[in-house]
Amino acid sequence: MKKILLATVLTGTLASASYAQQLPLFSQYYYNQFLYNPAFTGTGEMANAYLIHRSQWKDIPGSPTTYALTLDGPVKSNQIGLGFSLFNDQQDIFNRTGLYTSYSYRWKVNADHHLTFGLSAGVIDNKIDFSRTSAHDVNDPLLYNSNRRKITVDGNFGIGYFFKDLQVGISIPQILGNKVSYMESETNVYTTLKRHVIGSVSYKVMISEAQQIRFIPSVMTRYVKGAPFQFDVNANFDWKDMVRAGISYRFGYALGMNVGVKLNNNLIAGYTYEHVLSSIGAVSGGGHEIMLGYTFGGGRSGGGNDNAKISEMEKNLDEAQVRQDSLARELKKKDQEHTEEIEKLKTELESMKSGKSGSTDVKDTVNQGGSGSTNNKDVRSENVADYQDENGKQITPGYYVIMGSFKKKENAQKAKQTYESKPGYKPVIIYNKKREFYYVCVFYNLDEETAIDILEVLRKDQQDAWIFKMM
Repeated sequence: MKKILLATVLTGTLASASYAQQLPLFSQYYYNQFLYNPAFTGTGEMANAYLIHRSQWKDIPGSPTTYALTLDGPVKSNQIGLGFSLFNDQQDIFNRTGLYTSYSYRWKVNADHHLTFGLSAGVIDNKIDFSRTSAHDVNDPLLYNSNRRKITVDGNFGIGYFFKDLQVGISIPQILGNKVSYMESETNVYTTLKRHVIGSVSYKVMISEAQQIRFIPSVMTRYVKGAPFQFDVNANFDWKDMVRAGISYRFGYALGMNVGVKLNNNLIAGYTYEHVLSSIGAVSGGGHEIMLGYTFGGGRSGGGNDNAKISEMEKNLDEAQVRQDSLARELKKKDQEHTEEIEKLKTELESMKSGKSGSTDVKDTVNQGGSGSTNNKDVRSENVADYQDENGKQITPGYYVIMGSFKKKENAQKAKQTYESKPGYKPVIIYNKKREFYYVCVFYNLDEETAIDILEVLRKDQQDAWIFKMM
């Protein structure tokens, strides 16, 4: 009779638990998305570890308390993510400990779109501790050695979609739906790991480029057969990837407030407080969740060696930028002088053509350019069909004063930007398809003599400038 009574109590307890919280509940999953979806395993740039403690309804005896430890990161360039997670979820007499490994694969659809597919597999240690119950008959022998413990296999599946700052995910935790039997008898008392369907969407919106402030709204939905539909709405703000704060609403349950701070380049801390909105709110004491995160070296591009190379490249670029800025300041001092000289030269040329100028010096200069005895060596004849502009369009015939040639387009663009800041300059980039070189042109004209005279002025800054005669 007593055994039947114990089985009845156990059956009722398990039945109520099957409709209660089976999955651990977290609030700061926007930091660690692979908690609910294995497709987000290792999708960040670095490897990350998180430690989480959550206390729900802390003033109610036997209320849920959850601990979690996770580790995930990218490997093998951009394609694979690996992860590990350990959690313990205590709810009154129920205690569940889960250990999982996770794997994700990234499929690049095109430059902006990619999909990830994730799987996680592990085991759950399910315990029922009857020693935590309050019994009227403490001498009942069935209360001794009556703890139940079963270990079962579990698995999760997920899909993620990424488009620029948009992330969408769907996952099915406890996809195997395994049955956990606690008693081997004709009573056959058991519970089932119910399949859940979890959806998520988040988007990052830059609301201030100057202050580097982003708005990150997100929504998460949960569905399990036999339980009410649930959803969370989160509104977070991020400042320079250093401080994050926001509010959240969990439908029919609680209003949350959270804050996260990056303590240094590797360590981050977060805290969430939830005010319970349901009828038990006045006595529950709310909910508290504390998170610590640590970012390790390495990244999706291949590890520490690549990071060192990137850092060195960034250092070299910074030094080059300093040199370029110094040169730009030096050249800027001569801008006004050069502009006046060019204008004066144009005036003298016009006077000469109209017969109003008697300056033999100017005439000699023009004649030398036209005859080719002195300056024609600086005029290089080119096939106009071999050249195109930055937009891939054919350039027109004429005379192009060239200030520099570059193998890389980025370097040509930097030089162009330097000349764009000078009064009177209208630099353009032309490209030779055969030689695969980029040239920065600062003056174009159909008259060879004018182009040569402009070249002589410009050579005060760029000694090796020359002219392309496009035919």
